[in-house]
Amino acid sequence: MSRIVIAGAGAQGAIVADILRDAAAGFVDDRPSKRGALVLGLPVLGPLAALRDIEHDAVVVAVGDNRLRRELIEKLLALGERLATAIHPFASVAPSASIGEGSMISAGALVLPRAVIGRGVILNTKSSVDHDSAIGDFAHIAPGATVGGNVRIGEETLIGTGATVVSGAAVGARSVIGAGAVVVRDVPDDVTAFGVPARITSDRRSAVPTR
Repeated sequence: MSRIVIAGAGAQGAIVADILRDAAAGFVDDRPSKRGALVLGLPVLGPLAALRDIEHDAVVVAVGDNRLRRELIEKLLALGERLATAIHPFASVAPSASIGEGSMISAGALVLPRAVIGRGVILNTKSSVDHDSAIGDFAHIAPGATVGGNVRIGEETLIGTGATVVSGAAVGARSVIGAGAVVVRDVPDDVTAFGVPARITSDRRSAVPTR
């Protein structure tokens, strides 16, 4: 594919543009402040609705917020859009690993044998997912985070910068593991956990969602 449009002209969009290089046609972004801007030399072509008028082969939704990324991807799929997967040439992905459509894998990321990466996942710079682990749809493994072998990460979950999930542990859906935390036992859905070892500090179900 030679013409991929990046949905989202923020920091994650710039990362994806760097991954795609010549395959990126430009950005779409609904924020008025982005209209007419250039990001890494690529133009913001208009709002999301402008996709129908832009010649392209596929779209990557480059939005850091997991819930919003899911909403945008599901909206675009319903409109018949095709999702592209962005894998940096300096990432290492085992041939036996599975990468879901619309995922973004940054420079230095490692995906080891038989790992399963869901749809719309972000594996950020120098993150690693070891053998036989599964990362749920729309999750985000932040820079330098380490996911051990036989780990399960739920959908829309964030594993923070430099955090570690030890082999065999599980983290539920929509949870947040804080930067530098070490998960040594299972963490349930919809919570925030920090520290070494990681301890639950709040229940996200009672929090007001932010964008």
